[in-house]
Amino acid sequence: MNQSESTQLLNELVRQDASDVKNWLKRIWSKQEEVPEDFNWLGLAEAAAFNARSGKGNASNLPDLAWAEIATSIYDDLAAKANRGTGESFINSSMLLRAGMIAELGAVSGHPVLDGNQIIQWFFHSLTMSLDEAAKNAENWKKLNIDEIRELRRIKNRLKVILVLAKSKKFIPNEELRAWIDLRERLP
Repeated sequence: MNQSESTQLLNELVRQDASDVKNWLKRIWSKQEEVPEDFNWLGLAEAAAFNARSGKGNASNLPDLAWAEIATSIYDDLAAKANRGTGESFINSSMLLRAGMIAELGAVSGHPVLDGNQIIQWFFHSLTMSLDEAAKNAENWKKLNIDEIRELRRIKNRLKVILVLAKSKKFIPNEELRAWIDLRERLP
């Protein structure tokens, strides 16, 4: 069985050093090089996230930040190009990886992966209802229409990312975030 050109490329990329993959991405995104039309961007993002979490390429058993940068940049790009439902999944993957890296390595203001404020801003910017509205809706969620239930679920999924930060002790949530975290278990 022959592998397609895009599958071969993906396999080659995940075996390379993160710095080589970063350089490849720069060439692709600056249109200096082309990638096969059917290239599996999600596969590369997931492989990079795995490499980041497992610390591929280092002997310290710490997560690999370079691979995390690759994964988050691809997830973010996929999210920007996708419809809302699919994009939501990509951005959640990106933010969850960021939160995991912060939990392991600590927060660094202004860093593309380790900036905890980026996650907090993403959470609050995405809200379509107040904390009071969400709490009220959570009490009677079975009586809501499907779109309202989905919105509550979307908030719960995003709170999972915030919870990773809060549990890490590397980021202390303020009173408002703590109230959202407390609401999470009551959301559908």
